[in-house]
This record gives sequence, structure tokens and C-alpha cells, in this order.
Amino acid sequence: MIYLDNAATTPMDPEVIEVMTKSMQEDFGNSGAVYRLGHDAKQKIQEAEDCIRDSLCIPARFRIVFTSGGSESNNLFIKGTCFPDKKVAYLGLEHPSVKETLDALKEYDNEPVSLLEYQKDGRLDTASIPELKKRKVRWLYLSHVNNELGSINDPRVIAPLLKEHAPQTRLFLDGVQAVGKMPITETMWEGLSGYSVSAHKFHGPKGIGLLVVDSRLSLKPQIHGGKQQHGMRSGTLPVPFIVGLGCAVKLAAHRASFANKTFSILRERLVTGLKALASSNSNLNLKFNSSVDPDNSFQSPAIVNFSFAPVEGEVVLHHLEKLGIYVGLGSACSAHSKEPSKILMGIGCTREEARCSLRISFNHNNTVEDVDCFLAAFAQAHETLYPSFSRRFANS
Repeated sequence: MIYLDNAATTPMDPEVIEVMTKSMQEDFGNSGAVYRLGHDAKQKIQEAEDCIRDSLCIPARFRIVFTSGGSESNNLFIKGTCFPDKKVAYLGLEHPSVKETLDALKEYDNEPVSLLEYQKDGRLDTASIPELKKRKVRWLYLSHVNNELGSINDPRVIAPLLKEHAPQTRLFLDGVQAVGKMPITETMWEGLSGYSVSAHKFHGPKGIGLLVVDSRLSLKPQIHGGKQQHGMRSGTLPVPFIVGLGCAVKLAAHRASFANKTFSILRERLVTGLKALASSNSNLNLKFNSSVDPDNSFQSPAIVNFSFAPVEGEVVLHHLEKLGIYVGLGSACSAHSKEPSKILMGIGCTREEARCSLRISFNHNNTVEDVDCFLAAFAQAHETLYPSFSRRFANS
């Protein structure tokens, strides 16, 4: 099997499985109980939190809230800070768990400000920041790394400009596609008020994530009950999953620099190979939707999105699947929708280009041989499918 859809999810690391298995056997106590088993479980949670804080260089002014994953973290922060009437802005290329949660504000006659007209290569053009002051925006919600394109919104660039030109606007980043793909340093946190993380995107378990939130904020809980986690999210804490998350974060942080170099090598191999296929096949209408400039510091090398109209991406995907090669169409949360990707449409792709696209996303275990196998299989699939799609296109 060749797995190249790591932006959707990643295989669990054997070390994570090992520590979780042990924890499931030993750490069954309720961390809220007052006897020793409860204290032991609470200690395991604290150790995992300390590990996460150290691995991601999270300053002491932030609290860590464990959630079920990135979608819940995004919902908790947005609903907990801005509902119903605080003015918010977003780029318009975010994951559905951000975009749809913000769209829900319309029920309260609070129209979110879309900055889509200011997108540049799938990220925020910082020239738009003065607009936030004009429109009295309190919160700006962005993806740290775009889930379909890999474009980066760097808080070290955006936060100082917010402070200068829109000091009333606070910044939240969806960090689900960033952890494990790039180094996270202490300087990143200086202008942030919140950040979301999901374990299964970097070889941890599904069903666990976290929200990093500035402790100076008043966050309204969305789950009420036992007052766990500073009263921000009630519910008995899943100790083995938190232990697994802690282990996965530690491994991801340790590998981040090595992984980023690996991704760069794989991206270069993929891009060069695709260009070679296009130059030898006039029917391959290749268009890169991600930036493929190796010197672009605002692009993650872990994600490459490209189009090849008129052959539909989903049909190619299933041809590759038969060969044991797994690739992505875009956000796995929207993969069953027959509508073209809103993110690709948002950066200017036509409906046809958006439907006729694939997303390749790497993990640190992928090899150049994986890329070469994909290129050969993709070339064969495209050659097989092109005649039928070209006739369909000509008759439409």
C-alpha cells in the first residue's frame, strides 16, 4: 500500500499504540475521583499536558483544553468567544468546522466578514488588515496551514500587523494541518489568542485533540456538567487517549525539522515528475493549485494540489485505489459532496478544474519510490480515462 492522503488522517505510530495499550490496561481510574486510582489518572493527564506544553513551546499564559479533535476545538473557541454578536472575519478558505460555525452567526444577524477578495496564493494578503479596523472586527479566524492547498498564514507576520493596524482584533489559528508538518516555536504564540490541534493528523489516535486558549479570555463552555478543565469543557477525561496525544505530540515535535526536509524532497520529486508527464503528453492539462516554488516560505511542502481537466479526480482516485495507492480529493470532511471544492473555487479555479483535481499529502514515512509509483500509475490512469472524458467535454 502507498498512502498519500495524510492531510485526511495518518496511521498511528507504533510507539503511540504501545503507550495507549498500556494506559488502557492500567489507567482506568476516573481522574476526578479522590482515591489513589483517581490521583494516578490525574497525574498521567498532567504529565501528558506538560509534555505537550514543552513540545509545542506553549507559554504559561495559555490553558490547554482536551477535546474530541480539531472540529470541536474550533467550535468551542468560536462559540465560546464570539457568539452571538462579536464581529468576526475569516479568509473564506477555512475548514468547514470554522467556516460553517462562523456562518451560523447569521442567525443572529451577525454577518461574518469574508476576506476572500484579499486571498493571495491561498493565504491572507496582509494588505487587508487595515480593513479589520474599519469594519470593527473583534476576531480573525484563519488556517495556520490550509487543509487543501498547504498555504501558510504565519502568525509571526500577521500578529504584529494586527497590533499596528487593527489592535482591537484578536487572532485564532486552526493548527490542525501544522503540527507535525513544521516546527512550532515559542515566537509563534506571541500574537495568538487560540489554537486548535487534532492528534490523528500526526500519527496519534482519532477522537482526541486540544484547544490552546489564552487564560485571560472568558470562554463560554458548550458542554456543561462536571466543571472539568477549568469549567471550559465538562466530561470525564479519556486518560489513554490523552496519553496517546501527548506521545504523538512529542514524536511530532522531535521529527518536525526532519519531516519538513523529507516533505520538500518528496514535493520536488512529485512536481518535477508531473511536469515531465505534462511535457510528454499534450493531453495532460496540468495546473498546480498549490504553490510549488521551493523557496516559498508560505507554503507547506507536505501538501500538493493539482488539476488535470477534463479527467475527473474522483475517477482517477478509484483507479489508483485498485492499485493500492491512496490519494485525496480535498477535505475528507467534504469528500462525499458532489459540489466542487469551495477552497479551489475560492482561489479562482473553474468548476471543472476543481472537480478534476487531486491532493497529495505526505507523512515522514513516505519515500521517493512511493512518489515514483504514484506518477507511473497516475500517467496510466490519465491515459486510459482521457478519451472518454474528452468526448464528454466536447459534447457538453
